[in-house]
Amino acid sequence: MPDELDLRHLPAPEPMLRALAAAGELAPGASLAIVAPRLPRPLLMELAQLGFDAEPDAPAADGSVRVHIRRPCDDPAAA
Repeated sequence: MPDELDLRHLPAPEPMLRALAAAGELAPGASLAIVAPRLPRPLLMELAQLGFDAEPDAPAADGSVRVHIRRPCDDPAAA
């Protein structure tokens, strides 16, 4: 799995679906970054409900946002 997924070119709901699938494949303690066309608020809420840490960077000049997603080491979903 790449360390970063660029999801800017995909139509909705593909960016969210692919980001959730990639997050689900992370090993405990592992992380990845996604690049979304704008701040993905629904994705951030879903990741939080699933127990992932997700931190967005400030928006780039084109409005895109890089989000760093990490599966905690003590994630019960990973067991």
